[in-house]
Amino acid sequence: MIGGPTSLIGRSVPRREDLRFVTGAGQFTDDLCPDGLVHGLAVRSPWAHGIDLRIDATAARVMPGVRLVLTADCLAEAGLERVPVDLPPPGQTFETWSSSAQPILAKADVRYVGDLLAFIVADTLVQARDAAEALQMQVTQLPPVLDLQQAEPDFVYEAGDAAATAAAVANAASFIKGTVLVNRVDAMPIEPRGCIGYCADGLFTLHVSTQRVQIIQRALADHVFKVPRDQVRVVAPDTGGGFGQKNGLYPEYILCLEASRRLGKPVKWAPDRADVLSAGCHARDNRFSVSAGLDASGRITSIAAIRTMNMGAYTSSRSMVPVQNGITHLTGVYGIRAAHVRVEGVLTNTAPTCSYRGAGRPENVFACERLIDIIARTLGRDPIAFRRENLIEVAQMPWTSPLGTRFESHDFANLLDRALTKIDHIGFPGRAKKSNESGMLRGLGVSLFAEDLHGSHEPIPARLEWQGDRLDLIVGTGSAGHGHETTFVQVAAETLGLPMARLGFRQSDTARMPDGVGTAASWSMTLGGSSVRLAAEAAIDKGRDIASTLLEVAEQDIVFENGDFSVVGTDRSVGWDTIFAAEPDFNVWGSFAGTGQSVTAGCHACEVEVDPETGMTTILRYVIVQDSGTVIHPMIFESQLHGGMAQGVGQGWLEQVVYDPDSGQLLSGTLTDYALPRASDLPKIDVSFCKREPPTIHSE
Repeated sequence: MIGGPTSLIGRSVPRREDLRFVTGAGQFTDDLCPDGLVHGLAVRSPWAHGIDLRIDATAARVMPGVRLVLTADCLAEAGLERVPVDLPPPGQTFETWSSSAQPILAKADVRYVGDLLAFIVADTLVQARDAAEALQMQVTQLPPVLDLQQAEPDFVYEAGDAAATAAAVANAASFIKGTVLVNRVDAMPIEPRGCIGYCADGLFTLHVSTQRVQIIQRALADHVFKVPRDQVRVVAPDTGGGFGQKNGLYPEYILCLEASRRLGKPVKWAPDRADVLSAGCHARDNRFSVSAGLDASGRITSIAAIRTMNMGAYTSSRSMVPVQNGITHLTGVYGIRAAHVRVEGVLTNTAPTCSYRGAGRPENVFACERLIDIIARTLGRDPIAFRRENLIEVAQMPWTSPLGTRFESHDFANLLDRALTKIDHIGFPGRAKKSNESGMLRGLGVSLFAEDLHGSHEPIPARLEWQGDRLDLIVGTGSAGHGHETTFVQVAAETLGLPMARLGFRQSDTARMPDGVGTAASWSMTLGGSSVRLAAEAAIDKGRDIASTLLEVAEQDIVFENGDFSVVGTDRSVGWDTIFAAEPDFNVWGSFAGTGQSVTAGCHACEVEVDPETGMTTILRYVIVQDSGTVIHPMIFESQLHGGMAQGVGQGWLEQVVYDPDSGQLLSGTLTDYALPRASDLPKIDVSFCKREPPTIHSE
């Protein structure tokens, strides 16, 4: 029984992945060394902005060990020019918009420090670096544009009701404005991006660090090499983090495959941290100009915002996702009746930006919560009390926000109360007094949020295949540290009544699972996990049919329980081993078609102490109260929350990608300059789950 005393669901069983990771037996992209391997080096622009680019590769091509030097002119001969984007700007199509797509290699101009100019392939990486020094490159430099306020919008997108918001503002008793900056960061996965491309007999194979092999396969087959999809195989070995940065197609992947097609050898691109810091997609970098109208009682009636987004030098793969994703959260969990937001995407001489943990949702939540604090302080109100007064109330459910989020049965006041109790809000004044007496400052703040766990635009299937000694579970998602190998197998084993050890697990290989869209947008368990459950139920249905033949009874006389198929009212039964022996090619699919909106919520509370002399800040307490449904694996769930908290603290406290304002040079190009949070910077994180009851169905 799901959730029963012997159920696998809800138990923190040992993670199946951990043994190979902690013993060094994991296999990541850079661990792969196929026969005949040669090495690729990306040569990047040292200039932030320039025209009339000229590259002379004559000397480089005859350097020892050099196999190939690719420039834009070389690629043009093969019809390769730009990296396809997954989504165009809102309201436009791929056919009508291409002005900002990233070139595979820069041809006539350079647009940021790190722009890809040439790709050198040599027997060793040292030889490739020597050849790079021999390249003759010239450019006419231009002043870089780095500031969001200097750039003109490349596209505009609007959401909400402008007329209703204007009317609410006109009738407001007061009107408060604020500016919220969301700084530029790098996802900084523990494993940098990297790949190995191989082309033989017209078949392309890309081993790459990603959690979305199907998306990359389709882009390569449909838009780059223009071949049938079954001629492109994309495989991800163990993947050391991603957080959205690795989800799309990058120029280096195309270059490795094209170089291999020309050389007949596998080509590896294994960047160092500085390489990907300068040229990988950054994230965030938004400026919100927000305003709120309030009634005479101090309740917010409207929110209007202009969100300026730094797209970087080009519109890269996946860069359009944060544009629309999460805009509905700009009004947060508050009872606001009217809202309008104008999104302006601008191009600058900086690295392109793309999706990063939350892909637009955290930016909007942050803007909303900062606006709440700005309003409260302007009015001289306590920010926590002000939040409580403006929350959507249980009695108002179901509630649809003015930007489109539908809340069914949430109790935001309860989330807030539980977080305040956990952090001992009542005792805070006494603790603050002690800090003040010792010359320190102490503060306590909260943040409430809702998150739309929207569905994919297509199902994410799962398949079960008998392999002679194990039952393989094959999924259309991809783990980058998520623990899928454990949680998905938990769901399948629980449903099938099999020990987890009897199930194998396969993911991230388009040859085994070409369908699905990989992992993104918090949909793996809700969509992929539901498909696993459906596949297991399909296996039971098929097993019941086989059992009825073996036991010579009608199918309706067969019951399934705890891994056995039994004849009702008798002791006659067969187990899974008998079923698989009867049908050695046992194979079933499950595909959950749900693509609707599922909204979760949470409240974070944090207490800090600040040394006013130095600015040194210490996080003393951190509390998370998370609205949740059925928790498959509590430890993994809690660990995901820990990781999100650490990334949020890192962005708010330490991390920032910085460019020199005059030259456009990257000043935070190594981990010496880009400050990541360390374990010692973070406190014990107190996490509790708050399981929400399903909504009450009201009859008309």
